[in-house]
Amino acid sequence: MNRYSAVRGEHRRRNPYAFRSRCNPLGGPAVDIISREEWGARAPRSRSTVTWGNRTEFIVHYSEGPTTQSVRSIQDFHMDGRGWSDIGYNFLVDVQGRIYEGRGWLTVGAHAPGHNSSGIGVCMIGRDGDATSAATRSIRALYDEAGRRTGRNLAKLGHRDVYATSCPGDQLYAWVRAGMPAEIEEDDMPDYVSVGMTEGQELPPNTWVTVNWGKEYSDSAHHHWNQGGPSLIIGSARYALTANVRIEGLPPGTELQARAIENAESGGHVENGPIAEYVASDGATFLHYNVAADTVRNGYRVRFQVIQYGAGTGRITDGSAKGLVWST
Repeated sequence: MNRYSAVRGEHRRRNPYAFRSRCNPLGGPAVDIISREEWGARAPRSRSTVTWGNRTEFIVHYSEGPTTQSVRSIQDFHMDGRGWSDIGYNFLVDVQGRIYEGRGWLTVGAHAPGHNSSGIGVCMIGRDGDATSAATRSIRALYDEAGRRTGRNLAKLGHRDVYATSCPGDQLYAWVRAGMPAEIEEDDMPDYVSVGMTEGQELPPNTWVTVNWGKEYSDSAHHHWNQGGPSLIIGSARYALTANVRIEGLPPGTELQARAIENAESGGHVENGPIAEYVASDGATFLHYNVAADTVRNGYRVRFQVIQYGAGTGRITDGSAKGLVWST
């Protein structure tokens, strides 16, 4: 049982505008990279360089904007909006798999404080859930190229590993945490489910309450098939799940638990998942529940439940859940 404390309050065609990177001292296939000149970059105000010996990390980001963002617009924002000397990233990748030169291999970036010299920063242009097989293949190709140039394996990191942020989003971060597996085919990319609550729910003592999700942010595969209902993921599938809820009206010290369950479509049979324990704090209590990897069989749906062991009734006032789903 996990224990937590409560916390407050396509094969890619070669792009005709890309050049082939030839500076590969260790051999192996090169990487197609669209140069700064070709995408119309502004000249940097200044730059600092490092050696290959300084590079020990490979840090993945997302732009948190639309996939139609131009690299130049990102550079303009970084230079004019944030006052930086240049675009912050070393490279950028779009959802078509095109790679753009940012600051390049050996220029210090501005993408992760404390890690700009040691880390090569690569940004996918898009939001959470926008990552494509073409994009991840290109990010992986950059990682492999960096390894050939440095002669070692760099640490694979998401921005959130080194800074307090949600970047690079749950979908892309799950791929990074899985080791950035190469040659992902389109059918192997997970479905992304993101839902939220629209109405509060009473939380009486000693009763498991199944959370209902009335808002859909993303669910292209229709796992959350009953709008406003509790189902999050349809089996059979492999999945990763994160749920967050806000609880109010419980005295400090009240014990709570949360769990995922697998409920048979036919009704009746329920299989319980791992339980996490929490303790209510002053004011609102926030529960963060995570299942890193699990499976749900055919005919079952994954749902999320909360229970509290106090004397009075509390209330679930807000919540959200996100899932990555590989149907089997």
